[in-house]
Formats: sequence, structure tokens, C-alpha cells
Amino acid sequence: MNELLDAVLIFPFRLPGSAVAGFYLGTLLLALGCLLLGRLSYDLVWLFNRSHYAKEEGEMTRMHNLSVAAIEAGDKVAYKAANKEANEAFGKSFFAGAALFSVSVWPVPFALAWLATRFDGVDVPVFPGHAVRYNAVFLGFYILLRLAMWPLWQKIPVLGRVERKRREMAARRAKLRPWTDLGKPGA
Repeated sequence: MNELLDAVLIFPFRLPGSAVAGFYLGTLLLALGCLLLGRLSYDLVWLFNRSHYAKEEGEMTRMHNLSVAAIEAGDKVAYKAANKEANEAFGKSFFAGAALFSVSVWPVPFALAWLATRFDGVDVPVFPGHAVRYNAVFLGFYILLRLAMWPLWQKIPVLGRVERKRREMAARRAKLRPWTDLGKPGA
């Protein structure tokens, strides 16, 4: 199994005639593969747990809005109680989001480990007289691809459906009442 996976992963590195071009092409495709595999994992976990995420975010919003209403009414005791609950709900929501993000990057350490078996100690030319190691090239490609793909996820058939569903749920969710609305009529 290891040999088969290695053969599949090394194939794009051997396509161009130049070793440097092959390294850049193979690393770019590996980074893209990690990004897509990570996004598929992210979407599957989100789909499986979406009611939990919605509940956590809804509770955070509800308690925050209650704390804003309590401070607006001048009820310091109610504000402290609601704010404490809002902070706890925020922590739960934040760490649920952090865990979900970590699902999206799980392939990266495996790709870096594989690259280390093949390219550890190899200097990759970037500019004349300047070289970097495999991990700098991989992480650079991965970050650039992640930024470039951000606005495009909705347009990819399978992934786009999940992204649209996520955005629809966010649009239906109650909104956080900003502190700047305090004292404004009709707020």
C-alpha cells in the first residue's frame, strides 16, 4: 500500500523534464489535493454536526442579546448573569469552530511527512542565488490555494451545495445585537 501511494504521489513530480519544474508542479498538485481532501472532510463533519453548530451559535447569540438588553434596562445583576452565560456560549462556539477548522487541515502534516521522505535536505531554487526547503514551497502553495479557493467553493458542484447550505443557515440565524445600538431608538 505504501509503495502504491508513493507511486501515485510522486507521479506529477516526474512529469516535466526539469527536476525543478517537476518539484513545483508536484508540490502544487499535492497542496491542491490536501486542500480538496480537507474541504471534503470539513463539509462532511459540518453536515453531520450542523445542528450542534447551529445550537451553539444560537445560544451564544441569544445570551449576548439578553446581556445587551439587560444593560440597556439598567439591570446589572441580569447583565452579569447573561454575560457570563454569553461568554461560556462563545467559548463553546469558538472551540467548536476551531475543531471544525482543524478537520480541514488534517492532510497537511501527512503531505509534509511524505515530502520529507523524498526531499529532506534538498534546496529548492526560488530566485537566482536563493533557495528554500520543500516545506516552505508546499506551505506557500497551500496558503495561496486556500486563499484563492475561498470565493470559489460555492461554484464547485458537490462542495458548493454544502457551502450554500451553510450560508443559508447563517442568514436565517438571529443576529448579534451590537453594543453600539445601546440607547438608539428602535434598536
